Amino acid sequence: MNSVPTITGTTKIYYMLAHPIEHVRSPEVFNPVFAARGIDAVMIAVHYAPDDFAIGWEAMKRTRNLGGIVVSVPLKEQALALADAADETALAVGAANTVRREPDGRMIAANFDGPGFMQGLLAGGRDAAGRNVLLVGAGGAGRSIAFNLATAGITSLNIHDIDAGRAEALAAGVQRRHPDLAVTSGANSPAGRDLVINATPCGLHPESDPLPVDVAALTSGMIVADIVMKPRETPLLAAAARAGCDVRYGAGMLDEQLGLMMGFFGY
Repeated sequence: MNSVPTITGTTKIYYMLAHPIEHVRSPEVFNPVFAARGIDAVMIAVHYAPDDFAIGWEAMKRTRNLGGIVVSVPLKEQALALADAADETALAVGAANTVRREPDGRMIAANFDGPGFMQGLLAGGRDAAGRNVLLVGAGGAGRSIAFNLATAGITSLNIHDIDAGRAEALAAGVQRRHPDLAVTSGANSPAGRDLVINATPCGLHPESDPLPVDVAALTSGMIVADIVMKPRETPLLAAAARAGCDVRYGAGMLDEQLGLMMGFFGY
C-alpha cells in the first residue's frame, strides 16, 4: 500500500510547520495512518520562519481545504497567540503544538507535548516517580513537559534554559500550581539528578549544536531522555549510553501524540 494517499480535489490537507524543517517526522507518521484508515487526507511539511508566521497564519485561516496543523519549534508560542481558542494545557504552558481549522476559519489550539512525552518516554509517568529531575529547555515543549512531570510524583525539578528569566518564570509557574513540589531554576549540571531531559533543539545539528548538559556528569542509573527525533541518537544520548544511562529516544513522543492529535482532528 502507498504510504501517501492519492491527492485529489477532495483531499483534506494538514501542515507540519517548523523552522528549520528538515528534521520533522510528522508527515511520515501521519500519512501511512491516513492511507491505512482510508482517510482522504495528506500531511506535508511547510517551512515558515518566525518573521513570516503571522502572514502565513492569515493564509492558513483562509485555506478552505486545510484541516489543521502540527507545530514545532520555534513557532509554538506564536501559534497559541494567534489562535481563536485553546485548550487548558496550551493556555497553561503558553504554547500550542496542534491546531485544528474549523469550517468557518477559526483556529483551535491544543498542546499534546507533555502527555506524548510522558507516555512515550516515561511509561505514562511511572518512570519519573520519585526522581530528581533536570529539565533543560523552558520553551513550548519544555513547559508542557514540566507541568506533566509535576503530577507524576517526582521528588524535585530543576529547570535550566539559556534564557535564565524564562527558566525562572516556568519554575515559578509550576511552583504556584504545585506548592508542595521542590522546584528550582539553575545550572544545567546533571550532578545529583537521576532523570535528565533535553527539551531543547540541541542535537538537531550534531556537527554544530552544543551539548545541552555537561555529559561528564552523567552516571549509570540515570534516565536520559531527548525530545529531538532526528537524528535518533543525538550526541547527548550517545554520551549517555556510553555512561551506562537508560536512554529514551524522542521518536516515542510523537508516536504517542499521534492518537491524541488524530482525535483532535476529528478522526
